Amino acid sequence: MAAILFLLLATIDVSYQIQTTVYAKTSSTQSLVDKQLAVVKKQKISGYKFYEAYPVKFTGKDIPEIVVSSYGFEKGTDIIDKSLLQVYQYDKTKKKWKVVKKFISKNEMYTYRPLGFITKGKLLDDKKEQLVVGHIWGSDFSLTPIVYGSTDGKTIKTLIPAGSKGFVDGTAIIKNKELFFVDFLSTVSERYVYKKGKFVRYKGTGADDRKIVGKAKHILMLEKRNGTSHLIGNKNIKMKVGESFSIIRKNKTDSSTYISRLYASPSVIPGRGGPLENIGGALKAVKPGKFEMGILLEDTFGPAPNIQITVVK
Repeated sequence: MAAILFLLLATIDVSYQIQTTVYAKTSSTQSLVDKQLAVVKKQKISGYKFYEAYPVKFTGKDIPEIVVSSYGFEKGTDIIDKSLLQVYQYDKTKKKWKVVKKFISKNEMYTYRPLGFITKGKLLDDKKEQLVVGHIWGSDFSLTPIVYGSTDGKTIKTLIPAGSKGFVDGTAIIKNKELFFVDFLSTVSERYVYKKGKFVRYKGTGADDRKIVGKAKHILMLEKRNGTSHLIGNKNIKMKVGESFSIIRKNKTDSSTYISRLYASPSVIPGRGGPLENIGGALKAVKPGKFEMGILLEDTFGPAPNIQITVVK
């Protein structure tokens, strides 16, 4: 009995030591990253201004890389025309951070913001992360995304370059090892899957829309009738705080392009402290209120469907 009791106590003690070691390692890593983030935010780069910095596990190591985004202006103007991404990596032997990769882009006229973070996630395996950044430009706030990452856990490179197409009011979402480029909230324009050492592109469909809206309870649907877009469904929506609302294509096989724009007062538009929060693929109700939104279809400025939303506790 004494032997069994001793074994039990020994097991508990070892388990505690392992947990403590793991916790200490995680805490130490976070501290290391936080300190470097504070350093890069203060660095001076000739011709550039600091924009943002964030950790990304490009190579899958326990200490993530740090990406620093900076930008510069066209001479004599306030127009952003160049961006710089620096990738820092921690050298455990020398115990210091160093820049292992730079991505420079120029002549980016009329962008509304520098090359900024859109999302990150795992598309290749369960260890390495890939990064999506993008420019926002034009009157329709189009997104031009770029994807960076490492396929071998060593070299960091461009995986999907910037294309000529912009995604209207666009974003990028990574879910279940699939990458979605989205026009306006939840209309998937392009889907990418990594197969046999390369990314394969698919045209987005209504089935893809359903993948990114998740468990949104309140749904309106888009469909084409004689070449014209229509928004169908109950436009008087009552939802509780915590519930989500989205717009998808009615037909799962529909790959049509729907150019849609949301308009509302500044107090309602997601991202500006309003009652709805954009959670990627859906709008989540975060506080009670009653308000109206309009949806412009086909990028026209004529009569548009109005959506009445009431959020309750």
